[in-house]
Amino acid sequence: MNSDRTHQDVLQHIKDHPEEHRHAYPVLVACCMIGGAIDLSLMEAHGRYVPLGTNGGTRCDVLSGPCACGAWH
Repeated sequence: MNSDRTHQDVLQHIKDHPEEHRHAYPVLVACCMIGGAIDLSLMEAHGRYVPLGTNGGTRCDVLSGPCACGAWH
């Protein structure tokens, strides 16, 4: 994994290429790792910018695994 990744770079990539950010949970976690820690705002950005659907009014952030919507996909 590229250790030179920054929050801003990943956020811009999510906005520009949401189709590349349709992840299963383990890949979402890897995508949101910046400097060895999970950047929770990047996890939220996946729910905001990547069209995966909603559950109970909450946007989904993963294709499979534990989701921000409260379900397990």
